[in-house]
Amino acid sequence: MDWLNTIGNILLYLPFLIFLFVYAISYKAKQRKALGIAADATAFLLFFSVPASISLLFGVQTQPIILLFALLFAIFLLFREWKTTKEIEVIKFFRKLWRFYFLALAALYAITWLVGSVYLAIQTFR
Repeated sequence: MDWLNTIGNILLYLPFLIFLFVYAISYKAKQRKALGIAADATAFLLFFSVPASISLLFGVQTQPIILLFALLFAIFLLFREWKTTKEIEVIKFFRKLWRFYFLALAALYAITWLVGSVYLAIQTFR
């Protein structure tokens, strides 16, 4: 069971490995939709990975804040979609929302590790 915990920790802190793995598998089956499938699978992991990375690097708990912003953005986007189209296609809406979450969380993940690396380098050479 120790190896399972190690694999879970690696995937939690390195979600791009899941992205690459899912992309490679889905590219064999569905070449056109491979990037979307990989982004969808990784977005779920990023909801846990970003707060864990921020907590590891800076000691700040951000999971509730990230989930609150995700919920508020979903409400905002749903309201905007309702005002412009009047007829909401649920699957299309959720796909758009989930892809936005992937982009936002992937950018936040990259920024977190970039700032964390600089911060740790400064602390080390001080």
